[in-house]
Amino acid sequence: RAPPTMPGTTPARELASSAFMSFCMNNIAVEIALATPLIERVTGVAPDHTQLLLTFVFINLCFFFGPFYSRVSGGACNNPTVYFLFWLLGEIPGGAAAVGFVCTIVGTAAGTIAYGLLLDALPMAGYAGINAVKAAAGPMHGALAEAAVAFTNFLFAGAIQPMFGDVMGPYAGAFFYVLTVMVERCEYSCGFMNPAVVLATHAWDGDLTSAASMMECATYFIGAMGGAAAVAGVNALAKPRKAAGAEKKKEL
Repeated sequence: RAPPTMPGTTPARELASSAFMSFCMNNIAVEIALATPLIERVTGVAPDHTQLLLTFVFINLCFFFGPFYSRVSGGACNNPTVYFLFWLLGEIPGGAAAVGFVCTIVGTAAGTIAYGLLLDALPMAGYAGINAVKAAAGPMHGALAEAAVAFTNFLFAGAIQPMFGDVMGPYAGAFFYVLTVMVERCEYSCGFMNPAVVLATHAWDGDLTSAASMMECATYFIGAMGGAAAVAGVNALAKPRKAAGAEKKKEL
């Protein structure tokens, strides 16, 4: 039996889940292309592309963050940064975190390449396909933007999202992520928060060894993992206060 990378999750399930999520998220552009003429016919107005993009990102994330998919995938993370964060927080051992970290990267790349091959076999008019992700504001500002998006979203997931309960919590998390993307407006990095996605686009582009490509991938890995490390730091600072508060309650 394969060792679990997270409670209920095996490397095989993480690989499959990351590949499936990557494939589906790459398909959002096609979903928009199919929905646009339908919306135009029904409303008589051409929809705004950015609004449609954010809407479909939210819908897809609601599915992947929701309880049904969580049960099916065994709680797969689909993001290497999440495994890095859980390791920093001491919630999983380093070996398991490393396995999960690698599985998300390999799975995401597999899903992206599979989708790229499908587009090659069945090209869609007006859709250019998968492009290598690049930070619009350059490496430094791109990494800072990714760190900010990761920090705020992880902090929200740990401190605020539980307030919405088990049913609405995942959807609140999806909404908050879309909100941060709206604030960032793709002016710096587009707030991917998942460096495996960026690496996968460069793999599909056939360039993982050039200095420019490695710099772009490093920008997103350093940024997202830096944001996770900041959250772990905040958690470490908050632990003594929580412990002190619990002791005071016991005394009362």
